[in-house]
Amino acid sequence: MKLALITIGQTPRTDILKDITDLLKNIDYTEYGALDGLTRKQIEQQYFPRGNEEFYVTRLADGTQIKVSKQYITEKLKKLVREVENKVDIIVIMCTGDFEIKSKKIIIIPSKIMTKITEALSPKRIAVFIPDRNQTKMTLNKWSKITENVDIYSWSPYTDPAETLREYAENISEADLIVMDCIGYTKEHGKTVSRYSNKPVLLPRILAVATALSFITKENSS
Repeated sequence: MKLALITIGQTPRTDILKDITDLLKNIDYTEYGALDGLTRKQIEQQYFPRGNEEFYVTRLADGTQIKVSKQYITEKLKKLVREVENKVDIIVIMCTGDFEIKSKKIIIIPSKIMTKITEALSPKRIAVFIPDRNQTKMTLNKWSKITENVDIYSWSPYTDPAETLREYAENISEADLIVMDCIGYTKEHGKTVSRYSNKPVLLPRILAVATALSFITKENSS
């Protein structure tokens, strides 16, 4: 089975790979980045959100954080999917953005899976972590379709201190489920939140890859 891991930022995503390498041990996979080959200045000129435009937060190859316009990065992702779909069996979008992207191959969009799983669990209240507080409205629109009780916590996996994450987790008392709504959140971040909140945590990077590996293709069916 050949797998494409597509990030909205730049490759290599060493921060993600450290959590999923064991899962990919016998898998032929390739990383692709929507912003590969571009300088920060070029990205800010072409993809930076303007005004109140919806945006996502991602990581560049040097480990720094950057914001990208939802509209423009979606168009770039669609183009990248078309470029790689004939080379692989399954495509995984390594971002929890609410994308509408089609492919001739199986395409895993974590946001769709996360919302369906959460809906199936029927929580009365959820806590959702996002990397930027200016994504609050967008996030509420996404998760309030499942429950009207949504608590938002803004904490960047790329720039914010670990002690703040712990403090947030300690104050989560009423949520039935905690959703880490960014692919940048690591397994260690998820463990921290679960440990200090004593709540179950949904971590997208593990979920996305595990979902892809649940499919049997002709290459791995023997």
